[in-house]
Amino acid sequence: MGTDAPSSGLEFTVSLDVRRDQQPHHDARIDAHLRVKATGIGPRDEVPAVELALVLALDVAAGRREAAATALAGTLRALPDGVSFAVLGGADESGEPTRCYPLRGRWALADTMEKRRAAFSAGRIAPAAEDRPPPGYPAWLAAARALFAERPLPLRHLLLITDGSGGDGADGALREELDACEGAFTADVLAVGGDWDPVPLLAVVEDLHGTAEHVPDRFGPAVAGALRRLRRVRNPELPVVVTARPAVRAVDLTETAPRQQRLEAAPRPDGQAQGPYRTGFPTHQWEPGTRDYLLTVQADASTDPLGVLLQLATVSVGDATAPLLVRWLPPGVAVGAGATGGGGGTLQAMNAATQMRTALNRGYAALDPLSRGEAEAQFGLAVRLATEIGAAWVLQDVRRVADILDGRRGVVRVGPTVDRGTVRRGQLHIASGHGLDLPGPAPTGKPVKCPHCRHLAGARARFCIACGRSL
Repeated sequence: MGTDAPSSGLEFTVSLDVRRDQQPHHDARIDAHLRVKATGIGPRDEVPAVELALVLALDVAAGRREAAATALAGTLRALPDGVSFAVLGGADESGEPTRCYPLRGRWALADTMEKRRAAFSAGRIAPAAEDRPPPGYPAWLAAARALFAERPLPLRHLLLITDGSGGDGADGALREELDACEGAFTADVLAVGGDWDPVPLLAVVEDLHGTAEHVPDRFGPAVAGALRRLRRVRNPELPVVVTARPAVRAVDLTETAPRQQRLEAAPRPDGQAQGPYRTGFPTHQWEPGTRDYLLTVQADASTDPLGVLLQLATVSVGDATAPLLVRWLPPGVAVGAGATGGGGGTLQAMNAATQMRTALNRGYAALDPLSRGEAEAQFGLAVRLATEIGAAWVLQDVRRVADILDGRRGVVRVGPTVDRGTVRRGQLHIASGHGLDLPGPAPTGKPVKCPHCRHLAGARARFCIACGRSL
């Protein structure tokens, strides 16, 4: 188990669970369960509002604008004092988003009078031509990006409230704009009505590290909840760093809970000598809580000694670290079945959780368009795995579109008709993030520092992974 160290209001504990005994191969694959626990420290539980810049974009068709403007007015009155905010809504003659508030300047600072004026101005988005559709998602993102460029606060966040009537723009436009927005701000999507396509909405929140949820037309409470979540974020971005031995040829990292997503390694800055075996994986929106990852390394064991514990890599988050220790088995010794005593006891449950989420996604995809046999097979697999690992939220999601006849055997039946709105809401719900009650990896002792280069190493390591000298 790694050490605890503070980092911007959080302290971290890093731990790894891996099956210690492995077969040596020229291209051996090692899977490990990485758990990172973040604990809040310091006197405050949430980020001060003065550190937050917020853009509210109201992306709705003309027939919904009056009700949406009413909900927006109540939302603006409830903003926390001190937050910098701007409101986008409606479109000008060219179809570009227009700024509803502030009336002068680009940003407003929330206080009692400012919020009252903003709420009164929310009605400015209502009178729009009936035949003029809202701008597409790329246009809202571009307008928010231009605003945030003038307000470099620690937290910059877009709340896109949409009924999907504007669509995702021309082919490739959303992808290009998301690439431009990466790192500039984060975003949440609040979907109203039932006519939106979940695919572009999920693309927005996955790339901009937010959440998407279906909300009622009176969306004020959902906005307040999104702001509470945002203000619990202590670290907008933090890398998970894997430092490996030269024999390690590849490193992959996949988050399994609370979300399922494969992480991309950060490119190395030009001209910076990081060393060939150090890989950083950016992660985002850190608040107190626990995250689980699947760490996979591929290593060449052809020149390693057999029968002794070797440190293949170290994993660090902030100042906390944990070692990845394995032992190559001598010839003729078979790896024992299961994960008993030698680590890796949580890998089976984590792999089951990954298969469960994948099956749930495929089941919903099969419902739109309706493919009953495929949906029942995928939902059945998801239900069976959820029953095994105790993921009750999966059973609730499946019951919205199917009857569970036998949870242990994974037998479900999809009804003769399926409401497309329910399917779309289910797709958003799967991606919104859910914790899994996985057992924690076993403690491995506190790490030690190399006396020569001060690099952290595992408690049982004999040689430094960075400089190669004896510990």
